[in-house]
Amino acid sequence: MIPVSAATISAVPTATRTLHQHLSPLRERFRADLSTVQMMRGRGFRPSVIPDAVFVEPRGAEHPLPILSARRMTDPSAPKPAVDFMFFREPLKANPALIEKWGVAATAGSASEAWSAFVGDIGEQFFKGSRRQRVMDALILSLDILPPERRADAIACLLTDGTEGIAAVEEFWEYVGMERIPHVDRARVAALLLRYEIGK
Repeated sequence: MIPVSAATISAVPTATRTLHQHLSPLRERFRADLSTVQMMRGRGFRPSVIPDAVFVEPRGAEHPLPILSARRMTDPSAPKPAVDFMFFREPLKANPALIEKWGVAATAGSASEAWSAFVGDIGEQFFKGSRRQRVMDALILSLDILPPERRADAIACLLTDGTEGIAAVEEFWEYVGMERIPHVDRARVAALLLRYEIGK
């Protein structure tokens, strides 16, 4: 057993005070560091990587959250390859005057000035620097936007406009399908497809 004397007991408070004096600056630094961390936005993350708060309107079970595709709300009625032409389809759907211009040009026929002007205008506006084939592809894949009564004329224009139009219909007809054509025009379209040997 270690003998305890009066000198040993009297030295304990002195040692305790010395220890407190040594630890006191450490405690102060810890308090300061803790306060700094609590005040820092995002606990030290750079502002550029901290998402801003976004208010989300409360929704009940009767208002489920929408499910968005990676293509940003792709039109489910559109032919599958049409997702590559959303930059054309979306402005087209929002522009009744442009749709009407397409319909009038299709009715006038591929040899008309109206058709030539329409194809030239959309090529300049939406497909600048692209091959003409891309314009034809976009038109066949946007056929569902055109009023049903104009669609047979539009297909006829594509098929009689040259090799690019024929290639577009040949490649994408399976995605467009006869179901998009009104019953009254199906025999005409079927005859055109047979003539150009498409869909065999």
